[in-house]
Amino acid sequence: MILDSDGRPMIAVHTCWNDAEAEIVIGFLRVHDIEARANSEIPHSILPLTTDGLGEIQVLVREEDAALAREIIRQRAESAASEGASEDSSRQE
Repeated sequence: MILDSDGRPMIAVHTCWNDAEAEIVIGFLRVHDIEARANSEIPHSILPLTTDGLGEIQVLVREEDAALAREIIRQRAESAASEGASEDSSRQE
């Protein structure tokens, strides 16, 4: 079990497949005052694999922040998807 700086348990709320995506999600959560950190079974700088779950990176937050963190991540994904759709339609014009 991974603990935060105060010794409280942290749980996974999101899975990423590369360090850059994990850092973006963690930064976004921190902007919303949610302590977050990455957890991976392997150091990606040594073994940059993403096969069979081996390279997955879990974004962890405090248990009491999990519901809010999931909602923030969901809203971010929806916003990014709608921005991508509007960019695609403007390129077609």
